[in-house]
Amino acid sequence: MTALLLASFGWSGDARTEAARGPEFAAPRLESGASEDARAALADNTDEERAAADAVEDVDEDASDEREDAGEDAGEDEAAEDVDAEPATRAAGKILALKDKIYENLRETRYQHRTYVRRRQGVYRWDCSAMVAWFLQRVAPVAHAAVDRPRPVARDYYRVIKRSSTRRWRDGWRRLEHIEDARPGDLFAWIRPPDFPSRNTGHVGFVLEPARRYPALPNAYTVRILDATSLPHGDDTRARDGEGGIGEGTLLFLTDGEGRGTAYGWFGADSRGVIATDIVFGRVRR
Repeated sequence: MTALLLASFGWSGDARTEAARGPEFAAPRLESGASEDARAALADNTDEERAAADAVEDVDEDASDEREDAGEDAGEDEAAEDVDAEPATRAAGKILALKDKIYENLRETRYQHRTYVRRRQGVYRWDCSAMVAWFLQRVAPVAHAAVDRPRPVARDYYRVIKRSSTRRWRDGWRRLEHIEDARPGDLFAWIRPPDFPSRNTGHVGFVLEPARRYPALPNAYTVRILDATSLPHGDDTRARDGEGGIGEGTLLFLTDGEGRGTAYGWFGADSRGVIATDIVFGRVRR
């Protein structure tokens, strides 16, 4: 079974997990006393749902305004590299601005695998990868096209970041070498461990704040993020008993000592365990 790094947390518990949000994610029996983090990982995109999710109904009455807002400025360069709290690129800044626009009239959000958006009515129903695709299509179309899937899932974002260079831009993408390099508007993605008891492909979202060291564990960090999920993270803006959707929360990341992500804790500093998998951080420019 996938390694659940529980010793450092002193966690013990029942070997069963409850179903994650929604009846389609009935959790299997987990060995090693799996934490609630395992429940969270069950709630993301599945291979089986890829085809169904291709039928995206994304009704956007403000599409022309968004294209104008997302227009690329000539000679775009990285901005304010010495200010960790600032976005590193204009595209990253536009991601944050689009988030704020969504919040201005957000009336309903829900985690589901068929994307349904009514922007004027403030309705956003989607999963993690559909949310990221919706953002990138509007603010970083070159990076969006580089994913090269009609309906990308989390695994696709992981792969495009993983193969990107840390030293030069490639198709609007650049991989970040160290978690401390991540700035607001950057992306994180992880892939499902091969032996993890789920058919999901991983998880993806946006970084909202620079990583903060978590002193209780070596080489650990907490990161404030934006994503779409059915199970809220630590210090989350979504209600525990709600329907999920777009929102902000805190994740815990363990690294290998050189800044490469090796495991995540779904509930941030409140996590009672972590799930080991490869985690990548990336940046988009156009």
